[in-house]
Amino acid sequence: MHTGHPPDVEAVRQVDRRLKLCKNPEKVVGSKAYLVRKAEEERKADEKRNKKAQDIRRALEGDDPFGDSFNARQSPQRMEELDDDDD
Repeated sequence: MHTGHPPDVEAVRQVDRRLKLCKNPEKVVGSKAYLVRKAEEERKADEKRNKKAQDIRRALEGDDPFGDSFNARQSPQRMEELDDDDD
């Protein structure tokens, strides 16, 4: 026994149109907003990869395994004080 009836096709179409307007365009594959967002994400990822590669390159080029930041904190006078104890 059926107590309900199928919905009006035009009413369903109106609801469907409204739902499409409410979608976030950045999540709709192929839309301009989606492509812009993906391009921005890729640009940020490239910058991050390049920075990491530069950091690694700098570390490999220098002879100091601790990098320049460790040496910058140690003043030449302090280094001499550390070397005095082996006389």
